[in-house]
Amino acid sequence: MPYYGLLSNAYTAALVSPEGSVDWLAFPRFDSPSVFARLLDERRGGSFRLEPPGGQVVERRYVAGSNVLTTLWAAPGGAVRSYDYLPVGRTELRRVVHADGPVVVDVDPAFHYGQIAPAYVLGPDGGIFARPGGAEALLLRVRGHGAWRREGEHTFRLEPGRYELILRYSTDPAYDQAVLDRLSESPEAAMRREIQFWRSFPVPDYSGPHADALLRSLQVLHALTFRPTGAIVAAPTTSLPESPGDARQWDYRYVWVRDAAYAAEAFLLAGDRVAARRYLEFMLNSVDLGGKPFRRPFTQVDGTPVVGEEELLWLAGHQGSRPVRAGNAATGQLQLDIEGDFLWAVGRYLDATGDSEFVRYHEQALMAMVDWVARQWNAPDASLWEFRGQDRHYTHSKLMCWVALTEGARLAALFGHHRRAQAWREEAERVRRSIDESAVDPVTSAYGQSYGSSAPDASLLLLPLYGFVDARDPRFDATLERIERELRVGPWVYRYRSDMLGDARHPFVLGSFWLARVLGRRGEWERAWEVIDGALAHATDLGLLGEHADSADGSPRGNFPQLFSHAGVVTALLELGAAGVGVRSAPMRAVRPGHAEGAEDGARLVTG
Repeated sequence: MPYYGLLSNAYTAALVSPEGSVDWLAFPRFDSPSVFARLLDERRGGSFRLEPPGGQVVERRYVAGSNVLTTLWAAPGGAVRSYDYLPVGRTELRRVVHADGPVVVDVDPAFHYGQIAPAYVLGPDGGIFARPGGAEALLLRVRGHGAWRREGEHTFRLEPGRYELILRYSTDPAYDQAVLDRLSESPEAAMRREIQFWRSFPVPDYSGPHADALLRSLQVLHALTFRPTGAIVAAPTTSLPESPGDARQWDYRYVWVRDAAYAAEAFLLAGDRVAARRYLEFMLNSVDLGGKPFRRPFTQVDGTPVVGEEELLWLAGHQGSRPVRAGNAATGQLQLDIEGDFLWAVGRYLDATGDSEFVRYHEQALMAMVDWVARQWNAPDASLWEFRGQDRHYTHSKLMCWVALTEGARLAALFGHHRRAQAWREEAERVRRSIDESAVDPVTSAYGQSYGSSAPDASLLLLPLYGFVDARDPRFDATLERIERELRVGPWVYRYRSDMLGDARHPFVLGSFWLARVLGRRGEWERAWEVIDGALAHATDLGLLGEHADSADGSPRGNFPQLFSHAGVVTALLELGAAGVGVRSAPMRAVRPGHAEGAEDGARLVTG
């Protein structure tokens, strides 16, 4: 299904509509205010549009193995193709245009989430859009072999030819004008370098179904990584609603300890140890040695705290979904699971690499983390779902405390702290007894969402995935039966049925990949692959997934694209593919992008 395409330079991200309009872009970072936000307000948000008169998009795809997006229009005046990308290491958006016919270009930025219209001047080779009274500006440069002329206030027309449109964010316009004046590299050479950057990451040697989905999901995870620190954001957008017209929309442009730990595990399974280690080190360097190890459930991309939540009341919202939010009030919640999520990723890193030197280097932070969990695991919290005003003893949170203590005991033994290791093993056993005594419904013998509650919850699928129970344990049999009966619809799984905002409207995409992994561990291979097939059948035309899937047609809902969902794709495919059982379709080997057919496709697209 046609939906937005993602551009990234591993600093920030843009979303490009199926019609070729850049409708979201924040500069200079993922978590910065936007300069284009038509995604959140069609009238005042701002956009960067290409439109061949009378044209219609007939093809969209990524150049093989990259995050360079190419779009082809058929138009009465002649075909037009664009290549859109954000150059790595630069605060720029570039659109390379090969036009056999005329193209109308509209550059209409609006600073600070559509609140501030720019002052601008267009000249013979571009223009400048400056924030009044502020230090930031967008510099437009048009390079190419063809004529162009201004048609409106911020609209101009390209005649047939080849062009490069460069939009550079600047806080020092004089300096950046000089940078643009000195450009000598051809558009094709610059784009080839960009493609090779995205092809430089490791990829797994995978034979199995959905190899294309595996590679695209890995590209998404890299695209959501903030290159200067190794931090990984949950999504590049804010306030895309779970249910249009409702109030379920939040700002996800931050680094959730939990979400990024899932990405680190996916990277490790895919053989990318460096990406995983960079994230782990980013978080280890922020550990509070004397209090809650991770003071907040998420941070900005530079590790500083997210403070509060602002409602951007001047924006109409995506499909009328208000309020639009910047920041996230969940930053003040107690979430007990995140230390366990992180320690699980540390354990998988140690398994994959044997790199005890790295782990020993961070011994003090790791031990402080487990010590805190040992003291605090019996408190109520907001759970991984970040329920507002509903702190309870959630089963998943207790599970992850058990994981933290179990992984911590292993690390303590590695460090030679054998008494501490034994104490943590004993504490982990107390957590286990607490869960088994308080989270199991005496009527159904199934685990419930929280102590004393029989409500099913998708996160209970993680019980066997973390080794707490066997996937065929009778209590988990009963749990799975309830989840499939009450939360599953086709390939989809709802997180739960209701929360503080009422009924959950749409399924949670990651839940499908949790379910597939559980079915695989139960030996139910056909059912596992059916779930994966069904979920991936609803990926967009570019292979992207949102946080939720519309219950009616499977279209993306929520912030997009979503780290959770794409990490789930990688983990499920590599886990089930490694088992080598139940693979029904013809094997597809995921070649390293940039080699073989990937290189030929890239070369053809770049040269046009």
